Amino acid sequence: MIQININDEKNRLISFSQQPDFDEYVKIFLIKIKKNEIFLYKQDADKKTKENILKAIIESMNKSTFSNREIKPYDPVITYKNVHEQVEVSEYENVQSVISQFNDEQQHLLSTSCETEKDLHNYLIEIKKSGVINLKFIGSFVNAFQLKKKMLFGNFTDSKIKLRERNNLFGLNKKIDLMIVNDEKILINQAESKFDSIFGMNKKFAEQATEILNTDANIKTIFEQASINFLKTKVINGKRLATRLIKIVSDTNRFTETVKHIDKIQTIKDDPNHKFYKEIEGVTFSNGKLSITDEKNCVQLINAISDALVTAYISEVETVEEGRM
Repeated sequence: MIQININDEKNRLISFSQQPDFDEYVKIFLIKIKKNEIFLYKQDADKKTKENILKAIIESMNKSTFSNREIKPYDPVITYKNVHEQVEVSEYENVQSVISQFNDEQQHLLSTSCETEKDLHNYLIEIKKSGVINLKFIGSFVNAFQLKKKMLFGNFTDSKIKLRERNNLFGLNKKIDLMIVNDEKILINQAESKFDSIFGMNKKFAEQATEILNTDANIKTIFEQASINFLKTKVINGKRLATRLIKIVSDTNRFTETVKHIDKIQTIKDDPNHKFYKEIEGVTFSNGKLSITDEKNCVQLINAISDALVTAYISEVETVEEGRM
């Protein structure tokens, strides 16, 4: 993975923002998500508004909590703290599809007359000039009064003050949740749920996990059919369970060897003092197959095939492998 260089992108944006015609290459959109469908509303804005937006983005990029954070490859199983995650767009067809929609003017909606600010939770700022810059930023779009600020908003010009208390007051959160670079890489800034929602990742993982449960020969060898049916129900709305299953099965050699030696699970089942015992306590092993009698034990069923408990070769220290549990 070639990492995004945040400082390079920031400096490129600063240089671009100083060009006299910068505003011609800045577009503002509001995003609505409904039943895994994206609606993109293009917004008009004057040069001063666009200038303020770029200043806010540059200010956010300048913060050490953004510019100096470690960048790790996106892993849907692991929840990281205080790091950025980087997504390679080419690895996910659904992500490519959404970005194509962002870039397709035929799919941009021009009127929000039927919408309220309560239905529009994200904004998208596109800064794109061929051969010069191609960045997209996504953040939160919020009704000012949803923030429960005890104040009125208005204008103060020429010794006149005009205050308003209306439902359509809104704000753009300065925090950059997602940064898309050249439509090729996405930086997730502690906003994985927003990334999942906008790019339909939960649906993607649910479909992929269901396909595994329907077709994978090793799964059919190792699980009773009733237990497979329990898992099918749970992975539809359980991202973590779905992604764990995908990760375990995708490690083909290791999973095949786990299946071959699944009888070793009985050693753990027979020893209440084993450190992995409680992780699979609700799983039954019989006639070479694993089974559960209740949906609530689906996590334990995946634990049983995770082969997550590993021993260091030299120190012989036992640990649980991150991402498999």
